[in-house]
Amino acid sequence: MVPGATARAADDECRTEQLKSARITASVRFKHEGEDHTKAEGRLMVKAPKSWSRAADLLLNGDTERYRTAMRCLLRYPDDPFPYRNTEGRTELPKVTAEKKWITVDQRVSTWVVNLQTRHFGPWSLTVGNRLWHLELLRPPALDKAWWQEVTVDLGGRAARSVSSTPTTGATTKLTWTREKAGGKPPEVRVTLQPPAAKASAARWSQHPWYVFDSLAWLPLHGVLLALLLVTARTVRCAPASAPRTDAETRTARNLLVISWLTFAVTVVQLFDDTLLAHFANQDTALFWTDQHRTAVHFGLTLLTGLALCVFGIPGRTAVVLVIAATGYVIAVACHPEGFALPSQWWLDWENFPDEVRWFREKSPMVAFAGACACVVFVWLVGTAASLLRLWRSTNTPTSGWPRGRFPHALLVALVLVSVAVSAVSVWTAQNLWEHQSWLSRRNAYEAYGLWHVANLFNEIRWFPSDWLDWFHGTYFWWWGPSLAILAVLRARDKAAVPAAVLPPPAELRTLKVFFVACVAPVAGWYAGVPLPLLSLLALWLALTGLLALGTKRAVLYRKLLSGHRLHEMARGSDRPQLLKAARRHRELHAQLRRLEQGQQDEDRSQLEHELDRLHRLPHPSPPSGLPNTWIRLPPSIGPVELALAWGPQATSWGNACRAAYFAALSSVPAVAILTWADHVRGVRWTDKFLQRFGFVEIVTAAVSMELLWVGAGFTLGALWRVLPGRRGPARASGLALVYAAPVLVQWTGNWIVDQPFHTWPLELSLTLLVLTLTGVAMDIDTFRGERRYWPTRASLLLSVYQWRTASVQVAFLVGQLVALVTIWQQLKGNDPMILIERGPSESAGGEGSGK
Repeated sequence: MVPGATARAADDECRTEQLKSARITASVRFKHEGEDHTKAEGRLMVKAPKSWSRAADLLLNGDTERYRTAMRCLLRYPDDPFPYRNTEGRTELPKVTAEKKWITVDQRVSTWVVNLQTRHFGPWSLTVGNRLWHLELLRPPALDKAWWQEVTVDLGGRAARSVSSTPTTGATTKLTWTREKAGGKPPEVRVTLQPPAAKASAARWSQHPWYVFDSLAWLPLHGVLLALLLVTARTVRCAPASAPRTDAETRTARNLLVISWLTFAVTVVQLFDDTLLAHFANQDTALFWTDQHRTAVHFGLTLLTGLALCVFGIPGRTAVVLVIAATGYVIAVACHPEGFALPSQWWLDWENFPDEVRWFREKSPMVAFAGACACVVFVWLVGTAASLLRLWRSTNTPTSGWPRGRFPHALLVALVLVSVAVSAVSVWTAQNLWEHQSWLSRRNAYEAYGLWHVANLFNEIRWFPSDWLDWFHGTYFWWWGPSLAILAVLRARDKAAVPAAVLPPPAELRTLKVFFVACVAPVAGWYAGVPLPLLSLLALWLALTGLLALGTKRAVLYRKLLSGHRLHEMARGSDRPQLLKAARRHRELHAQLRRLEQGQQDEDRSQLEHELDRLHRLPHPSPPSGLPNTWIRLPPSIGPVELALAWGPQATSWGNACRAAYFAALSSVPAVAILTWADHVRGVRWTDKFLQRFGFVEIVTAAVSMELLWVGAGFTLGALWRVLPGRRGPARASGLALVYAAPVLVQWTGNWIVDQPFHTWPLELSLTLLVLTLTGVAMDIDTFRGERRYWPTRASLLLSVYQWRTASVQVAFLVGQLVALVTIWQQLKGNDPMILIERGPSESAGGEGSGK
């Protein structure tokens, strides 16, 4: 709102005549390179004379009316009692310093051009068109007669399309207007610029009708994932681990099929609930639902999707009763809002219908609305928890009836508390956002402020149902459910396989590839506002397929013997204890040889070599008739130690997977803390959480999500342990880390083309490599855990297992990773972005991409 200012009002409010001697410098700097959207940073420095009657008010607390009045005089239109800006980003209040003759106000603001909306920030107005942007300096009326010493416009390396008035100095990309003396008319600054095509595209993509195509562009990713899950379900059904198929195999395959379709259906709702409603409203189609009762529709869609999860999860009786009660309350609020003093059309207009807002304020229905939001969250959390419990318990023997404790009551109480907390914090952050955007409003003199405040607060929080679905499912549950369903399938197959296979059968290898895509792989592929995630997914699939194909040639257990057999064809589970003994004896003999070469031991070298030669042989799997003791020599680069390490610490691939997941869970805790700091706490990101609806809970869910991601990566490493190329754990981990990096490298290439930032991807890739490397080292140590009591430390055991020369290479590898992490950390510490609080995704009606 920018009402017309009058000189009389300005004189009366701000003592304009006393500000004639004020000195002002203003600047704006555009940054196109290395940003997702063009960023504009503005600065306004006002030196107000101490003789100004309101100068002392600038030093008061920012919550006082006198402070706000003085700041309105210097920064805004003084006769506008309700200044409001949702396009202006600030990290702090203007800095005020007192000098001998002056009081200086230094305001720093920024904005990101994320749509075609006109953006006001500081004294600047930026009108965003499809291809041309128009920048204008809007001087505060109280400073119109002051001395504007210098005005600078830095166009970020782009030459202007038009400029008025003529600048005093500068170049094609940086213009400066100066006035040597006080007095005279301040400069009229108007500049037209043409931004880079990528940044213009990113700004247009959130407009009608392009936001519909944004959702359509994300849909193929989930369609491909659905196809992979359905193929996996069919594969495990057609190739059971036992004959006949066990009940657990049948249940887990059926659950995988159901959860795949269910999550896809919810994803379709999540992607299109806002975009289609906004599109139909723009087309004047079914306005009763798409505009007048849109919040009720969002309540219904979010509630139905949560109930669908509850039906799948089948929680306990107590949970069902509470879900039914919560559903009834939400339906009552959505269908009859007037009964709870809520507006019938879910919108408050304080200017045209002030009486309705007064009624709303007197009845305090915000509690009723927040209760409905808490009920929606509760239904969703119960459905999520019940679904996950069903998926994991499907591998166990089912019990008859509906036993007490199927859905733990302690968990139910926790979900109730979390639901109430999420709803309450959302109202609190909406209030903080209001304070941030209306910080210069006159609050005590006008009744209208109270009406304006209440109306805007409700109009902001009414998007909660839609935002919850976009945030919780669109960010987390869409991959949590299918990932756990695949794990349950693998667990059931492991229990059914008797005897266990040495290598994962083809059906399980295909299942593990899909698990890596659903659970571990990063979701990337956003270029200049256009989502193209299938490119990154294709790169991941090709890299993983190539790694497994390389494993069939270079993995230890795939090496061919002179007889034509491969090592895995000769290995049996019963041979593992003997294999570990041979590996230990092999290391002892090598240690004796080294001491013999150094003159520290006097033994017969030929005898040691003969025994070593015997350890490099395996019994023939099908010896010729009459020669039962025929032996086959191992390949030259493979010895008993490499064979034991290739087998892994457990007897089965499932056991190796669980063991690797355990080690990854432990080693990733510091990595989770580092990445959480970098993505959610660093710099102004922490203060920004006070303004985001799910900001604080997102810190927890993002940390849990990152931990699950690395646990899933460790599980995959362990499950594929015997088929990955490499003789040591770090080598196997490096191959899987390269697969993880493949979609990120595609993203990096696209970022380089469209000049976008790489964010914290280097840090995440380095941490992933470090976590997998430590997991691989821990797996190698755990393989020989039976010898742990003979060694003073695990490091000494590791040196014995790897031998010194190889260990030194591994240590250097780890040191290099740590150096890279420290370097990235130092870079991130000095890169604190200013976060602009924009309107929520529901309000902007833009499609959101899913991410992990």
